[in-house]
Amino acid sequence: MIYLDTSVVVALLTPEERSSLALDWFEQCHEPLISSDWLIMETHSALGMKQRHHGLSPEARQAAGEQFERLVQSGVELRSLDRGRFLQAAELLQDPALGLRAGDALHLAVALHSGCSQLASFDERMQQAAAALGLRPARSL
Repeated sequence: MIYLDTSVVVALLTPEERSSLALDWFEQCHEPLISSDWLIMETHSALGMKQRHHGLSPEARQAAGEQFERLVQSGVELRSLDRGRFLQAAELLQDPALGLRAGDALHLAVALHSGCSQLASFDERMQQAAAALGLRPARSL
């Protein structure tokens, strides 16, 4: 299973430098994709920031939101967040060598708890922390 991070999802939904890489990877990916309910919050936050600060039109934001819903319904399994995942994320945050932000720690806690073997992310710091925790980067990404 591959854990899908928000950085890849936003690149799938909006024009970015790595959007073509994300699209090619997604089209070729045949493994189950897992994420958490936190993906909903982060994705909509990122879309709002792109609209407020980077010129994403309201129409493009709405279209990206609709694409996100289709993406989730088409096979990205969102795992619910429970207190255990928040506690696990808090433990990860206590390790200064990992250098994680709160949201990334929560994503990694869900990935580890779900038994994912790979992480699909464009966030280098998160990838480094994931590698230290035993998760490989998603192939071709």
